[in-house]
Amino acid sequence: MIHLNIFYAAAGNIARHNLKSMIVVLCLSAILVPFISALSISEGTKKQSMISVEQGADIYLTMDMYGRNGMIPAALSGEIEKIDGVTEAVPRVIGRIYVEGRLAVLLGLPEKRFASAAGFIDGPPPVRDGIVIGKGLAESLGLRTGSDLSIGVRIFAILEHVPYIQKKVYTVSGIFDAESSIWTSSLILMDIEEAIAMFEMEGFVSDIAVYVQPGHTQQVVESIQKMNSFFRVQTKGTAMTYMERGFNTKNGVFASLYTLAFAVAIPLVLMLSGFGLSERRKEVGILKATGWHTHEVLEMVFYENLVLSLIAASFSYVLSFIWVRLLNGAFISRIFIPGIESMSSFPVPAEFSGMQLFLSFFVSLVLTMSGSIYPAWRTAVIPPAEAVR
Repeated sequence: MIHLNIFYAAAGNIARHNLKSMIVVLCLSAILVPFISALSISEGTKKQSMISVEQGADIYLTMDMYGRNGMIPAALSGEIEKIDGVTEAVPRVIGRIYVEGRLAVLLGLPEKRFASAAGFIDGPPPVRDGIVIGKGLAESLGLRTGSDLSIGVRIFAILEHVPYIQKKVYTVSGIFDAESSIWTSSLILMDIEEAIAMFEMEGFVSDIAVYVQPGHTQQVVESIQKMNSFFRVQTKGTAMTYMERGFNTKNGVFASLYTLAFAVAIPLVLMLSGFGLSERRKEVGILKATGWHTHEVLEMVFYENLVLSLIAASFSYVLSFIWVRLLNGAFISRIFIPGIESMSSFPVPAEFSGMQLFLSFFVSLVLTMSGSIYPAWRTAVIPPAEAVR
C-alpha cells in the first residue's frame, strides 16, 4: 500500500508541474523520434534487401581480377547451363553511370528475362534502342513513356579541360512501378547487347547469375571451380552474409553516434527536470520533515521518471510512425538508402516493432534517472531544516 501511495505522490508531482513535465517529454521525444525512425527504416531496408537476395540467383559467377570481381566471357553461360543441377545461367551487365548529372545503375539482361519484370513496369519492356527507367529517375529528369534520353560513358575527347562523352539516344519504353522495389528507383534496364556496346565489353559481361535445383548448390559450385581456377564464385548465402554485415556495420556506426547524443542529453534532462532547484529542495525537505525516508524519496523520483519515460516513449513511437509512414521518412531515409532524394519517390520500407518501443522506454528511463537520481539523493540526505531554507 505504501508503494501505491508513493506512486500517487509522484503522479501528483507530474500533474502539478505539468509545464516542466511537458518540456521534459518534448526534449526526450526530440531525441527518440529520429532514433526510432532510423531503426525502423534500417530494419525495413534490411528485410527488403534480404528478400531481394533470397529471390535472386543461387550463384553469382565472375572472374577473379586481383581479388576483385572481373568481367567474364558471355559465352560461358551456355557451358554453365550444361552442368548437372543448373536450371538457367543468365549473363548480366551491371554498372554505375551518370545520367544528366544523376547517379544511376544500368542493368543489361537478355530479352527473354524481360517477361519476369513485366508486372513491375508501367509500359512495355525495352525493345531495340529502348530502356525502362526507375520512377525516381523519371521524376527527377522529367521523363515519361516515349521520352528520349541520351546516355553515354565513353569520353572521346577533352577540350579545354571539359570531357566530351559519346552518347546514344534511347527511348523510354516504360517506367518501373513505384511499388516494385527501392532498388529500381534509379535503375535503367536495357537489352544486354546494348549494355555491352555501351560499356565496350565486347564478348564479356559483368557476371553470370546461375539458378540451380534445390540441394545442388554445392555440387554446382564444385563443378564450376573445376572448369577454371580463376572463377570467382559467390553463393546466395555469401551474398546474404555480406548484406547483413553491411547493415550491421551501418547500424553500429549510427548507434555509436547516437550514444553521444544520449550522453549530451543527460545534463539537459537534469536542467529541465528541476531537481536541485530551490523549489524541489523545499519539497523534499517537507517530505523528510513529515517522516519520509530517503529510500522513499528516491522511489518517488523513480516513479516520476517511469511515468515520464512511458509517456515520452509512446509519444515518440507515434510521431515516428507518422514521420515514416505518412511523410515517407522525409530526409532521414537518406541515411540508410544512399542515392535517394530527401523526399523519396517510392515508399520507404520500414519495420516497426515492440522492441523499438521498449528500447525507447529504456533509453528514456536511463536518461531521466541519470539526470535526476543523484541530485535527488543529495537533497534527500541533508537535514530537512537545511533543505527548506
